[in-house]
Amino acid sequence: MLKRIALIAIAAALFACAARAEGPLCVCAGGVVALTDAAGVELIESSAFEAIFAVREGALYAAGRRGDYRLYDASGNALGEERFAMIHDEGGALVFRRDGLYGAMDEAGAVVVSPRWTQLTGDGADGWLALDGDPLDDRPDEIRHLDASGEARGTGVYTACGLRPVRCDRMPYQAANGLYGAVNGRGEVAVKPTWKCVGAYENGLAKAWRDYGVGLIDAAGNVIVPPVYDWLERGGAMIAAQAGDRIDVFSTDGAQRLFGIRGEGAEVGLVGSCLSLTVNGRTLLYGPDGALLYESASRVRFREGLQGRLIASDGAWGEACEWLTDPDGSPASGRFQQLLPLCADRYAYLEMDGVEYYSDELGALQRSWDYGHMRYGLTDGAGNRLLPAEYSEIRALSDDRLLLVSENSVSIADLNGRALHEWAIAESEAPSASAGA
Repeated sequence: MLKRIALIAIAAALFACAARAEGPLCVCAGGVVALTDAAGVELIESSAFEAIFAVREGALYAAGRRGDYRLYDASGNALGEERFAMIHDEGGALVFRRDGLYGAMDEAGAVVVSPRWTQLTGDGADGWLALDGDPLDDRPDEIRHLDASGEARGTGVYTACGLRPVRCDRMPYQAANGLYGAVNGRGEVAVKPTWKCVGAYENGLAKAWRDYGVGLIDAAGNVIVPPVYDWLERGGAMIAAQAGDRIDVFSTDGAQRLFGIRGEGAEVGLVGSCLSLTVNGRTLLYGPDGALLYESASRVRFREGLQGRLIASDGAWGEACEWLTDPDGSPASGRFQQLLPLCADRYAYLEMDGVEYYSDELGALQRSWDYGHMRYGLTDGAGNRLLPAEYSEIRALSDDRLLLVSENSVSIADLNGRALHEWAIAESEAPSASAGA
């Protein structure tokens, strides 16, 4: 079971699709490490580095040996002289780590904040919030605010849980009394620490917990959804909350209760623009207006696909039990062992062999899957197989380019799987079959 969970988590990370700006492609697989244009022409040659990754998609990249990187632009030109072990984009500046401490550089690679801070995060404008104490010990640390020039001032506010990203001009913090509130981007208290926990702000709202439940608060700490629920989830079309056998659905700003459902022992989730409810062995899908879109007499699990479609599953891991559906539950494809969203309307599909055996402990036939021989193919949103399942990895490089890794080659391909550029890889560098799982 643990292995299955780990494989699913790795697959989700590798195959998760996010919109990417037009620009260079990062290739890092099968011993090939390169920055290329859309046709595969190398801007940074594949033999120069051990690893490469996007810092700001389409504009900035980090390349070098693992743990020792340098910044490059979209043409493959080195920026600045600074070397670092890690870097991430904070919007207005780039926060990097060197020798275990954090600093910041601008888009040209010039250091604007020296790496002397134990934690550093952008303030949502042109400055930063920083700590210089150990964020992992039991002693609260003073939040310091750095202006655009890097000059620091104490805020008089101490946090016991370290720094988190500033979102909507708010950052949750834990006061010395163990309770949570939120500061603004300047490190000033905006929500008093009276909550058991406060989550990250999204669209001006944050989850907030009392001992008896979770709700939502706004940027001033006002209660928008009362903290009386056992579970609460936010989606792009609605907010759903569950208390016992009652499920309440709210508008995305939490200001209006849209509808309610009763279901003792129900399992609830948001997927795409729908609410999924499984109760008494039945699964139902509701739209944001409360309309029942789909009903199944058996248990069906849903997760988000591409272009408004959902991925449905009604079986155990490895079985041919996954298919694509429209939001109303209408099947849009045949069945696969697993579907992994890529980009546009393209999915990687999994094939692997299994052997049946009888489990004395469970008293039933079980199937043991051969994880060492997983292979991936390419399908479109209608379930048409565009490439056979003979690749150890398939993932999206951009909105219209794919990376294909086989035993002998690494390729950049178009959405139909046609190779535009290919690198041969040595047998010693060929990935194992489970590398793309």
